[in-house]
Amino acid sequence: MVKKLQIEIAATAGFCFGVKRAINLANKAPDKYPTLQIRTFGPIIHNPQVVNQLASIGIKQVDNINELVQGVVIIRSHGITKQLAQELAQRPNLTVIDATCPYVRRAQEIVAKMSDAGYQVLILGELDHPEVTGLISYGEPQRTLVISKPDDIPAEFFTKPNSSRIALLAQTTLSQQLYNKIVLSLLTIKGELRCFNTICTATSDRQSEALELAKRCDCMLIIGGRNSANTNRLHELCTERQPASYHIETAEDLKAKWFIGKQTIGISAGASTPKWLIDGVLKSLENL
Repeated sequence: MVKKLQIEIAATAGFCFGVKRAINLANKAPDKYPTLQIRTFGPIIHNPQVVNQLASIGIKQVDNINELVQGVVIIRSHGITKQLAQELAQRPNLTVIDATCPYVRRAQEIVAKMSDAGYQVLILGELDHPEVTGLISYGEPQRTLVISKPDDIPAEFFTKPNSSRIALLAQTTLSQQLYNKIVLSLLTIKGELRCFNTICTATSDRQSEALELAKRCDCMLIIGGRNSANTNRLHELCTERQPASYHIETAEDLKAKWFIGKQTIGISAGASTPKWLIDGVLKSLENL
């Protein structure tokens, strides 16, 4: 019976620092600019329920810079490209609120600094992710490369004697285990290697805690947007440890059959998942 289930929620589940900051900036904007139209450039975070909630108070999403002529624009937590940021700053009738996560901003600065110094910049991440798209823009195109696995590292990095100068960094929500594998592969290069662990500490802690939960629970629930990279990664990691791991967005996704014969449920959530969504899942579990 569901009533006998023991439920344990990860302490790290839910909003991270960068997401809290972005949402706070967005929620304060209507009071600060009561007469202006307010928009976010892209989804402010990767959680459709939060995006819809902001839209209900008039803060809607736009994806085309040509729609931003006047009013207020909030730069999403994942950041935007250097070129877009410059163009927005030059529009006289547009007020820009930069909600870029400070950890993402730091990674952008590292790409720019290492690229200017002549390093081949390797970004470990997802090529189409908006954070990575932004990171690429801060580097010299001919010396900035995105990789997602050890096999993506160009062979010439290992064969050119003492000629390689490589700087490695990662998408802030990436798996620490994958980053470590890339570092170990690059340690064999015949040249200079500089590694910057730009993975957010909250991401590392969240992954470690979720894995510990998956190890001792009969079932894992990972709550978060389907478009959330860090939530998807949590689900992947937990599934490796506990096959009965399920990625859900809301309580409506729960299925009673998942809990037949189970005694303990572990719950974690992505960095863009608000507490009210987690509370909704808990309430539904009590009523199953």
